[in-house]
Amino acid sequence: MLKRKCGLVLTMILVVMLVTTPSFAAKTKITYWHQWTGQWSKVLEDIANLFNESQDEIEVKAVVIPENFRERLMSSAAVGDMPDVVSLTGDGNLYMAERGLFQPIDKLMGENEWKQFQEWALPVVWEVNDWKGHVWALTPYIDCCSLYYNKTHFTEAGLDPEAPPSTITELDAFAEKLTRYDARGNIDIIGFYPSWGLDYWGTVFGGKFVDDEGAPTFNKDPKILQAMEWIASYSHKYDVNKIVAFESGLSEERAGALDPFISKKKSMEQQGQWVIINLANYAAEDFSYGIAPFTPYPEGGKQGGVLVRSAYGALAIPSGSKNAEAALEFIKFWVGYGYEAQRAKIFEWGAWMPLDKEQKIWEQATTVQYLNMFPQFSTFRNILTMQNWTVMQTPVDSFLFNRVTAARDYARLLEKSPQQALDDAAAEVMKEYERIRK
Repeated sequence: MLKRKCGLVLTMILVVMLVTTPSFAAKTKITYWHQWTGQWSKVLEDIANLFNESQDEIEVKAVVIPENFRERLMSSAAVGDMPDVVSLTGDGNLYMAERGLFQPIDKLMGENEWKQFQEWALPVVWEVNDWKGHVWALTPYIDCCSLYYNKTHFTEAGLDPEAPPSTITELDAFAEKLTRYDARGNIDIIGFYPSWGLDYWGTVFGGKFVDDEGAPTFNKDPKILQAMEWIASYSHKYDVNKIVAFESGLSEERAGALDPFISKKKSMEQQGQWVIINLANYAAEDFSYGIAPFTPYPEGGKQGGVLVRSAYGALAIPSGSKNAEAALEFIKFWVGYGYEAQRAKIFEWGAWMPLDKEQKIWEQATTVQYLNMFPQFSTFRNILTMQNWTVMQTPVDSFLFNRVTAARDYARLLEKSPQQALDDAAAEVMKEYERIRK
């Protein structure tokens, strides 16, 4: 009898424990694929960890896929084993969307939340991946660019170090005054050379690369041709052979202290906001530089113009994701929607510019402290608020970029005329465009 009573008591105790003990639901685990390597892989891992610490329902694991990203993604789709979130840096999101490999972000959010998000974010966050009536990815940042210039070189050349060029005509004139030659007539320091891609300079000149359907039209745009002719003009003015010899004398590894602007071999250089950190880490203590309020532009061009392509770092949810809702929460975190304080930390880690309309992320204590350390970021903040960007919406984003880069090289090396280089590139891009649209 006593044993039965003891057993009954134990049973009751166990029941009470089961009822009163809180249950701990397992976290939803999601996988995030990206292409960032080196130090940036660590930053992406830190972002994932920061998200994991911000809440207790979702756990994201960042996985680097350094090579053949698109192929890996498509092969994973074929076997039904897709990651939950991806960010692409070299292969276009619209290419994937065209093949049904991504889920539309606007649909996943729902009508009300999507409207609220659009009120919060700068339009460029979704415009660049708006395709066929839906948004397939969100970009957590865009790169702003402007003209960096060496103030000491300006002073030595008799130029006002507080008055950088604001037009292409001024840029050309300043470059000529700043370029220096050695005793044998070879270029020792080059004032400026338009080494950036045609996709960027074509936008600054006011051109468009594709039509509303994403088909290539850049070879028919007179402003793109104008940009190409301007790039080639430097090879004529300074002698293409001397430019090639000058570039060959630079280190193949042009990062850090070996960057030609930081090593004082270029007086002016078009670069993005991330170079501020490189200068702080690698430039000599006496290095004095300025940043122009915006990129010099020609008559009819775009003041503060910024090109935004669909591929660069945009976050998307594959169709095969089994945890789309959790994946969407991570994307909102990365963008900063509802997570302004955490997004401020991400800005500090990677110099990735915040993209909220009301600039609440800029007002966070972390951001304010960072701007006090690096006030140069204010220039790029101002460029961003101009909202004078051009989006390139095409499913052949990467292919187009590679072909117009090759076209630029043909023209600047004087191997083809600017128009011929554009025509040849456009023919290749159109062939690829028609292939994937079948």
